[in-house]
Amino acid sequence: MHITIINQFYWPHHAATSQLMTELAEELVRRGDKVTVITATVGTDEGITPLNEVREGVRILRVPTTRRGKGSIVSRLVDYSSFFAGALARLATLSPRPDVVMPLTTPPWIAAGAVSVGFARSYPTVALVEDLYPDIAVALGVLPKNGAVHRLWSAVQSLSLRSARRVIVLSTAMRQRVLEYGVADDRIAIIHNWALEELDRPVAGESMRLRYGFGDRFVVMYSGNMGAGHEFDTLLDAAERLKHREDIVFAFVGDGVRRAAIAARADTLDNVHLFPYAPRDVLAQSLASADVHVVTMRGGFEGLLMPSKLYGILAAGRPTLFIGPRTSAVTDVVERGECGVAIELGDVDSVVEHVTRWASDRAHAAQVGAAARECHERHYQRSIAVDAYIDVLRDAAQSEIQSTPRRPRRVERRSARGQR
Repeated sequence: MHITIINQFYWPHHAATSQLMTELAEELVRRGDKVTVITATVGTDEGITPLNEVREGVRILRVPTTRRGKGSIVSRLVDYSSFFAGALARLATLSPRPDVVMPLTTPPWIAAGAVSVGFARSYPTVALVEDLYPDIAVALGVLPKNGAVHRLWSAVQSLSLRSARRVIVLSTAMRQRVLEYGVADDRIAIIHNWALEELDRPVAGESMRLRYGFGDRFVVMYSGNMGAGHEFDTLLDAAERLKHREDIVFAFVGDGVRRAAIAARADTLDNVHLFPYAPRDVLAQSLASADVHVVTMRGGFEGLLMPSKLYGILAAGRPTLFIGPRTSAVTDVVERGECGVAIELGDVDSVVEHVTRWASDRAHAAQVGAAARECHERHYQRSIAVDAYIDVLRDAAQSEIQSTPRRPRRVERRSARGQR
């Protein structure tokens, strides 16, 4: 089976979807499929990544794009547009023709473009919804709800999702959002994300605790993207209340549009420290250096995204302190697995209560962490997700075979590959 994945980010980019799709593509190749990835060029220390290369058996086709960054909406739109045009041009001329194409949601309208090209080239599309647009733009307040742009964008999104052979979502809450776009229930599959390969086995975090300067203090860590969809005031207010506790420290590891605001608060708090992203070769040790990890989500984002950092926390065997809406899928994972606590936005008292309890009873915190690791091994291992992706992609490709009897020779070859 020839699978083509389309996402603006892929290796060596550090974005979460880049890392996840890199692992997925390489595992699909190891299991016998042919995989082509259409992605954007990336600047590295060695220069710009090549337009064409093969890595771990995956054919990577890169599109030259602008790299204005996320500093403004205009900059994002320019970057999105340059990739959108180049990616669809690559897809329209891709040879051999793929058996199935799986676009992600970056840029937000790439799925609609892939579906359109699919109609012309007669291949099925499986839409992977990592985050749901235009709903996120509305939740962020950058797009007026029910305005002309929102209505048009929603109509395009609905058409592209309904036209996809299958739609993959990350949670039950996201499935409900997609149903509201008119997608048939039997076309939707829930496949959770997973922890990265370096977290397959638990590791010790003492070396990173030394590097970060934590000492023997109890560490509450937020690790990852400090994005617009996250809320940090509740956590920082709790840190301010606990500033008299010399045995507790709050660490923020990563970057994002909210980092500057966090840094401004950190300047007034001796118990709050910021660090850059941990390189992947020490990511496992960085996560293990914390005693508890924080996941946050702003209100209104339920079902629009699923924080991928949650799976790394589970794999690292650390308790999760989730600060966000109780209706979020994160709450379901944390409470069903008994691997942390879910606290409503603004409930500073509860954050302080749980942090002080865990800091005073580290054995209990370790027990919750052990439950987190068990939850990971039972439900969220990478192999479980890959198996589910193969089932969905093969189902989409096979349904295309059954619907196109006018090309018997092509059907026969694809059917044979479908058995791989």
